[in-house]
Amino acid sequence: MQPLHSPLRVILLSTAFTAVPLMSGCALLPASTDNSTVASEKVSEITQAASVSARPEAGLVISEEVEASKAVLEPISVVIEETPEPVEIDLWQRIRDGYNMTPESMPESVSKQRDWYLRNPSYLKTVFSRARPYIYYVTDELDKAGLPLELALLPIVESTYDPLAYSHSHAVGLWQFIPSTGKSLGLRRDRWYDGRRDVIYSTQAAITYLKKLNRRFDNDWLLALAAYNSGQGSVSKSIRRNRKLGKGTDFWSISLPRETRNYVPQLLALATLIRDPDKYNVRLPDMPNEPFFEVVEIESQIDLNNVVKVTGIEVDDFTRLNPAYRRAITPPQGKHNLLLPVGTAEPLRHMLATTDPKTWVPHTEYAVTSGDTLSHIAARFDIPTSWLRSRNNLRTDRLQIGQVLLIPHSRDNIDYLSNSLSSSKQPVYHSVRRGDSLWTIARKYDTSISRLRKTNKLSSNTLRVGDRLVVGSRLEEAAAKNLRRLSYRVRRGDSLSLIASKFDIAIRDITRWNKISRNDLLQPGQRLTLFIDGLKI
Repeated sequence: MQPLHSPLRVILLSTAFTAVPLMSGCALLPASTDNSTVASEKVSEITQAASVSARPEAGLVISEEVEASKAVLEPISVVIEETPEPVEIDLWQRIRDGYNMTPESMPESVSKQRDWYLRNPSYLKTVFSRARPYIYYVTDELDKAGLPLELALLPIVESTYDPLAYSHSHAVGLWQFIPSTGKSLGLRRDRWYDGRRDVIYSTQAAITYLKKLNRRFDNDWLLALAAYNSGQGSVSKSIRRNRKLGKGTDFWSISLPRETRNYVPQLLALATLIRDPDKYNVRLPDMPNEPFFEVVEIESQIDLNNVVKVTGIEVDDFTRLNPAYRRAITPPQGKHNLLLPVGTAEPLRHMLATTDPKTWVPHTEYAVTSGDTLSHIAARFDIPTSWLRSRNNLRTDRLQIGQVLLIPHSRDNIDYLSNSLSSSKQPVYHSVRRGDSLWTIARKYDTSISRLRKTNKLSSNTLRVGDRLVVGSRLEEAAAKNLRRLSYRVRRGDSLSLIASKFDIAIRDITRWNKISRNDLLQPGQRLTLFIDGLKI
């Protein structure tokens, strides 16, 4: 008996009719009935083989010489192995199978980038870990679009697969779109939402843009990538220059900015390591070829804190999947997607199906437009004008374009939130003492010098002993809920003080968030984690 774990073997009998003449003193041996072959000693008794000819129109024909003969049924044993089940491939293998732009032999610039990765295994570990929530979706969409799957590694080069990454050129998201490019690709941006950070819509936009660039440069992916980094005009101009000089017009021949010359080799070097990790002793993390997140469509405004509570997922995990939302609630109009780890969305779907949308947020936010009046807005939302005055602590009915009003859903909501706002606006003071400076005070209260000057209407950094400064309030603590983490890439000439001033944050916070010293030198390309007011980025 075959062991259970052995491949299944199937024995089939294929019969062939062989005609032989009868011989004196000898009987024909019939075919064995136990599926075995004819014993060799019996076969030797057959002294003459039949002559068989074949006609295409009639198949096999027994010759006339043996017309009176009887046929022997001679079994043939055929062993068929059971077809093995297809082997499931992981995502890395799927990406390798989709390579279409990585040559076998690489220029020296690619080898240098490859060697840098090999000298910095912690970097590879970090970016592969960051890629985990997104790389399946990116790979799957690229595959559907028929694009080379090396492009699934492009967000590593662009943003280290951090959807909150931010560059000095104001590019954000996995694909690092600047505002103008994002707008041209249909990515919406307002005070509630930035589509450049939306994992789904930014990936779709990137695919559209990459396809366009590839067509623009005659299906040369390396030139398309160069244009993605430095712009179509820069690449086209360099191609025209080389063509006039009779030089090559491929990526390796044209003149490009140094960042772009390194950009493409960085991607190709990554692709090389992924293609043959054993050769380079690179340990790739497990990356299943399956979705990491599922999508829930929201048709009404919802408080994102409630979503986190209902689903039970960690705040950081939710933020990583939904970095496009700049506030603690979704936009007031339209449908929006929320991404949740696979298997965690059912409680939210149940809540959406069984509760009144008015309970999903404590209030609606409305931005005043030209022609609005308080009474018109109240009528639009079917609430008394007095509710608007009370909820927004308005002393006059005069409104400003762009002013944001909170639209309450109930009287109880007004009373509760009005009391909260009243107490939260109580200021926190600091009396200036000998030796104090704006820097020491800002450091003590985890604020910034510019904020202190603006709040206290100071015209200079000079302080006098006994001065009373407003250094914060409980309202600022509430505002901190809108903080968003971003990854800032250090550029040449940056310093801690310049970065702190640019984003209106304290140097102490930068060093604390990144576990560095004030005396550490910043390196171009270095990534810093910053926490910024979501409305300022």
